[in-house]
Amino acid sequence: MSRMKSIFAVLVLTAIAGFVPQAHAAGPVTFKAVIAGSSAMWQSMALAAYKSGACVTGGTGGCAHYTHSGFNLNDTRPTELTGGSTVTDVNTVWIVWDHVSTDPTCATACNVWAYIKVDSSVGDRCYFAQPRCNLNVASFPAPSVPNQISPTLWGDGSSDSTVPAPIQNAFIASVGPLVSAAATDIRAEDSLFATCRANSKSGGGVDGTAGLGYNANNTTPGACATVRDVAHLVGSDIQSGYTSDATAAAHVLAFGITAGALDPFEITGGKHCLSGVTHVDCKIVAGTTIQVGASPIVFITEVDGTAELAGVQNATDAQLQSVFSGANCDASAFGSSFSGTIEAYLREPLSGTMNTTEATVFRYPDVSGTSQETGVFAGGGVPKLQGLNCTTGGNRYRAIGTGDEVKSVRDSNSLNGHNGIGYAFFSYGNVSAIANNPAYRYLTLNGVDGIFHKYGTTIDPGQPATAGVLPAAANLPGTCAGGAGNFPCKEGDIWNSVPAGTGLSFPNVRSGQYRAWSMLRLVSDGVALGNIRLLATGAQTFQVNTVPDWIPAVAVSTTDPGLKLLRSHYTQSGVAPLNIATTGDKGGDMGGCILYSSGTEATSDGTTKLAQTFPGTECVQVP
Repeated sequence: MSRMKSIFAVLVLTAIAGFVPQAHAAGPVTFKAVIAGSSAMWQSMALAAYKSGACVTGGTGGCAHYTHSGFNLNDTRPTELTGGSTVTDVNTVWIVWDHVSTDPTCATACNVWAYIKVDSSVGDRCYFAQPRCNLNVASFPAPSVPNQISPTLWGDGSSDSTVPAPIQNAFIASVGPLVSAAATDIRAEDSLFATCRANSKSGGGVDGTAGLGYNANNTTPGACATVRDVAHLVGSDIQSGYTSDATAAAHVLAFGITAGALDPFEITGGKHCLSGVTHVDCKIVAGTTIQVGASPIVFITEVDGTAELAGVQNATDAQLQSVFSGANCDASAFGSSFSGTIEAYLREPLSGTMNTTEATVFRYPDVSGTSQETGVFAGGGVPKLQGLNCTTGGNRYRAIGTGDEVKSVRDSNSLNGHNGIGYAFFSYGNVSAIANNPAYRYLTLNGVDGIFHKYGTTIDPGQPATAGVLPAAANLPGTCAGGAGNFPCKEGDIWNSVPAGTGLSFPNVRSGQYRAWSMLRLVSDGVALGNIRLLATGAQTFQVNTVPDWIPAVAVSTTDPGLKLLRSHYTQSGVAPLNIATTGDKGGDMGGCILYSSGTEATSDGTTKLAQTFPGTECVQVP
């Protein structure tokens, strides 16, 4: 990847210093939104941008789409420090552009929307960074077959198109389009907390995992780096135990979220964040957070081969803490009637999925549980977690990204000789590699089903007949618009209701009974914020009518009332809590008390301030 050493790159960076254009233009190309972050919203945001070829508001002349893997998300900030180099995350993008009928080659003007899926904390880091991360590719690949999003979902049956040359050139440039929004499973305050926790010495705190050890140079466990050099600001890469692909790594890299503060990589009195410009150009920009929808975490298991987990249908917090902390990687952890070695697959500690699960299950309720990172660095642990022995039974392995996690569970028996267990935010796409297959299951959590009304039944029309089998398109009923076994399909056709066809997705999350979920969010500012809001609204509609992967945060017409819950906030990353709908939420909320919109515990009615001092502690009224 480019180390940003060329004169051209320096000139471009200098030109954009202090001004991160939210409708960034490159020749005839105007970028309306460039999003980096969580995979949970990736597909639905694409469909919202394309809008069945009509283009989201702000686009004209018809739209086209493109999806492909292998694009680079570049954080150039370390290049300003001695010994620093560009840090690159590699993953899959979608690109949507307009003027297909009026200017098909984009010779005069085209508007572009793009989204690369990476960890939530990477999306937050790349948005708040000064300069913000840029998105590029060494050479533009032709559309692949099959496409990353099925033609049946785009609304007009279309396949990916070849991207016009001016748009390709914008991405091939040394400095590609700049990130203008973050897509995140957790609030920015929680992403910063997770990053500082990883980027520090191991140990500390009531459970010994206040710091996770990926940068021993920061000697206060869990504290953010304060020294402005590479050794303190850049931690060890966290590598996959599933694949040897060098790009499959999570990068531990400092960032800040305080509006008006200098970026951590800016050097006072020396070279500045954008090659010699003034300090003011290095200041962090405030972002507005939009709540988009809620998604549940589900624990997934392999039950084929030796089938140690074949009879396991439910897991409690304590049981999961025992397995994922490495205390007992034997099926007996789930009850005396089970036995046999199993393997546990852990997500990287920068992941929104991992941090949601840490706060709602592993360290629940008030860090009195047991972190999945327990013992990882005991006795000189390494960033590549591959076969770390459990006290009893099998081993723990690291997975980087949702795809890595699901594949690890899928291939556990063939690779490691034993059944595996992992976890992921549910979506039809996320679990597609193991869905509609009785060799793989999901578990209830503390006796509550996170997807359907009741585990082991067929109350819901889209529920597989075998208890715990993950749903796929193949399980969809004939009432769907796509017909039996096909999307698009409305949530009312998948979940049971009276009258028929009015069912709502993920009923036990909506009722507050299923605890392991998080609010999906977008963070943006300026002109891009308006463009992002339009995409969020469109994505919420697609959740009701096309592929119901998550619950809309707000009402969608009269069809879906939206989520009537939120989580209580608490002080995180120095940000005091606020739970007032009219003025905006603030503070952390991973594992926060579930608040109902009626105004009681489990409540915030828009006027009552409810908060907590730490995850899992009692929700109290605050001044």
